[in-house]
Amino acid sequence: MKIKSLFFLLPVLVYGQNLLNDLKQKELGYDAQKAVQDSLETEKSWINPLTLQYSYTKDNMLNTATVTKLFSISVNQPVFKSGAIYYSIKYAAHSKSYNLLNISIQKRELIKRAIDLAFDYKINQLNKQIVQLNIKNALIDINKKKESFLNGVGDSVLLNNAVLKLNSLKLSMADLKANDENIKTSFANISSLDISKVTLPVFKIISKKEFLNSNLEFIQQEKLKKIKHDLYKMQLGNQMLSVSLNGSLNWQNVDYSQNTPQLQDYKRDYYRVGVSVILPLSVNALNKIEKTKIDYLKSGILIEDKKQQLLNLYKNILNQIKSVNEKINVYKSNIRIYEDLIDSTKDSISAGNATKSDLQIMLNSKQTSIVNIEILKLKKQKLLLQMYYKLNNWKN
Repeated sequence: MKIKSLFFLLPVLVYGQNLLNDLKQKELGYDAQKAVQDSLETEKSWINPLTLQYSYTKDNMLNTATVTKLFSISVNQPVFKSGAIYYSIKYAAHSKSYNLLNISIQKRELIKRAIDLAFDYKINQLNKQIVQLNIKNALIDINKKKESFLNGVGDSVLLNNAVLKLNSLKLSMADLKANDENIKTSFANISSLDISKVTLPVFKIISKKEFLNSNLEFIQQEKLKKIKHDLYKMQLGNQMLSVSLNGSLNWQNVDYSQNTPQLQDYKRDYYRVGVSVILPLSVNALNKIEKTKIDYLKSGILIEDKKQQLLNLYKNILNQIKSVNEKINVYKSNIRIYEDLIDSTKDSISAGNATKSDLQIMLNSKQTSIVNIEILKLKKQKLLLQMYYKLNNWKN
């Protein structure tokens, strides 16, 4: 599997675009469309509908059959609600932004999951390499102990333990192979790509400031505060003075079965226009206003809480990376030790005090440390992925 280096986020932008399968892309696409339609609906919610009405009435109340037909178009439209209309429009825009941001976060969660699985798959392959190297060493160890036992200088218990160790390694290999299939299945639920051919990104540590200010969850929390402010202003406006325009156009037709001087068929068109001023007096008005105000004030606290959570996450990731680096240094130290042992073993072979099998054990052990370093580097990338996947300049 190839590893492509990147400068901060650029390769990830390209990487994330085609990672999700078509079904996931369509699901998220429909969610985004719904969010847009919800916003448009909310933005126009203050506009009352036109009412179209048609009535047909037949009666004999005037001792003659009378048919009355009436068609009207009417509307009662608020034009001023002490700011509630203005803030309802703002609320619609902020809600749209918030919901689309939430969908973007959902998408990033899926992409992160897929990338994590790709890292896990690569780590699993490296673990298989380590087990295979240990199996080779175990076979050499068994042969050496078997030879000593047959020559009467070995211990059967040691030989048996060596065989048990080999069996344990083989069982571990079987588990790793099964884990391969589990990872592939989980990845296939998200992506149509071949996990063995996925190009893994390489991340670098970013500053605390960039991590915090560019984090979508932090930005989303700030947008939520704006939404809560709009709701507070809307509730305040709804409990105060409002002005509405109302009017109707009417077409009426009355037919009598027997016309008389007093009762003549007629048709008439007329209209009504007016203005209404409403000041609601509700015993719950102050409570409603206070509840939305409390929600708004709480949203400010939630921003600070989210900030603290993210700073703690950043610190935790750095501490884990520090721990990984310490482990890498241990394996590097092991490699230096094995290199000295390899040189010494080669000298011993020349002197007839060691065998090529002894040398092979040292070579395999050194390679095991090298592979362990590769695994730790991938684990470090998985930690850094937690910093990156919710940054607002990761275009997916």
